[in-house]
Amino acid sequence: MLSCEHAHKAKWQLINHGTATATNVRVTEAVGAMHRPWPENLTLAPGEVYDFLMAGSMQEPLPSVIRVVWDGQEDPVPLRVPPRIG
Repeated sequence: MLSCEHAHKAKWQLINHGTATATNVRVTEAVGAMHRPWPENLTLAPGEVYDFLMAGSMQEPLPSVIRVVWDGQEDPVPLRVPPRIG
């Protein structure tokens, strides 16, 4: 199971809480608040964390959900984007 968590300021984390490796993780819809795209073939082993940057603005607010897929999970999975904590 993947989750999206706020770390600090504009830093967010994609975390693999599952027991299997998630291979070729990708966002299914453009996220304007994301500062750079995730790398191609993003792979997260169980317990692994990927840091990324998102910052909302009036033109590009933070999304409430990011939809992701990975190899073996072709139906988009909505990951809730929690509020920033600081």
